Amino acid sequence: MDSKKTFFAGAIVAASGMISPPLALLAGIVYGFSVPRPYRAEGHSLAKFLLQASVIGLGFGMNLHEVIHAGRSGFVYTSISITFAIALGLLLGKITNIAPRAAFLITCGTAICGGSAIAALAPITDANEEEIAMSLGTVFTLNAVALLAFPLIGWTLHLTQNQFGLRAALAIHDTSSVVGAAARYEVVTKLN
Repeated sequence: MDSKKTFFAGAIVAASGMISPPLALLAGIVYGFSVPRPYRAEGHSLAKFLLQASVIGLGFGMNLHEVIHAGRSGFVYTSISITFAIALGLLLGKITNIAPRAAFLITCGTAICGGSAIAALAPITDANEEEIAMSLGTVFTLNAVALLAFPLIGWTLHLTQNQFGLRAALAIHDTSSVVGAAARYEVVTKLN
């Protein structure tokens, strides 16, 4: 099967919900490292548009009443978490000698909302393609680890669904990864 057909087959299977988010992510990683990208030129320009469209679509998909309710109870937790993550990220960037713009993008992506924050801040900081790619790669790798590890950690600590959800929302960088980890945790807790 050629790489274009494999790409479309994988996209359809991943988007269909037939496989779990961690398995879809793992399949995408394996595909990315083992098959040459079939749409390299188109992918570059399309990635920026898709990321921005996803952020807008995510906003339209939210229930405003639930957002206000959750935001009111989680505002303090969120403020402390973001402040701590930004301070720690910038400090680690200096200690490890990471380029300042890349360190800032990784820090904001980790503290705020993953790839969405990086996509929003990259034009403002005049980040080049290498800095953006390094930042996105780092944040998505951390998301992948969290997506796989957090349900197991929550199960080991015997967290309720609400306790797990709060910790996952504060610690995982990307909304889709939080949702995927929470869905996986729900399955794990129902099995045991």
